[in-house]
Amino acid sequence: MAAIALFDATQKTIQIQARLIFYGSEATPEAGRAIVEEINRMYNEPKAEVTLAGKSYRVFFVIEYALLTTEEATQLIAQNDNFQNNFIRLEKENIVTRSFMGFGLGDNVGHWIVSDQLGQSTTAAHEFGHGMGLDHPTRLDYRGSGSPPPIMAPRGTLVDAQYQWEPSAKAGEVGGTMKPIHRRVTVEEIQQIVENITIRPDKTGYLGRLSNITFDEVGRHSTSMG
Repeated sequence: MAAIALFDATQKTIQIQARLIFYGSEATPEAGRAIVEEINRMYNEPKAEVTLAGKSYRVFFVIEYALLTTEEATQLIAQNDNFQNNFIRLEKENIVTRSFMGFGLGDNVGHWIVSDQLGQSTTAAHEFGHGMGLDHPTRLDYRGSGSPPPIMAPRGTLVDAQYQWEPSAKAGEVGGTMKPIHRRVTVEEIQQIVENITIRPDKTGYLGRLSNITFDEVGRHSTSMG
């Protein structure tokens, strides 16, 4: 996920701005609103204060969306050099049967499927995290923490009973792993995002990279315009 980061030294804030451009047969206003509402809510919920170059900043996320036809998206991708623009194809299903970002962490393209209950399951916020350069944590057992698992925890993670699919299930067995709806964005994850910011000569911060790839209906690589 590419984005720009605006620094305000007076207010001591960092505002991370990105635009999700949805195309595909499931790119509807309802889907777009639900997805960006989840992302904005979850990433702003921690009210994170982070440290960068020895200075403290309050971090805000401002994520917008737009809807384009596949033809319009392809034309825009062909000339895109805007780090705010991310191109996400929305479909019923794909060949890997899950939502995914493009090729590598920080990519500005993806193929998401509505069967993942986008905007209602934390999947959109999780994929957004990959776009911000976050990988799955190496820690896969959060039992005893007393806290919800982080947003980047993958399916199958071990958690306290109240965060399992079935609280009465034995850990690691059927129903005894993390139910994704319980994931939450942590201050530590936002700190990692901020550390990925590259400051260019124009003093604007940049996140991610522009592969500018489109996908076909089932998630196959279609074209690269970058």
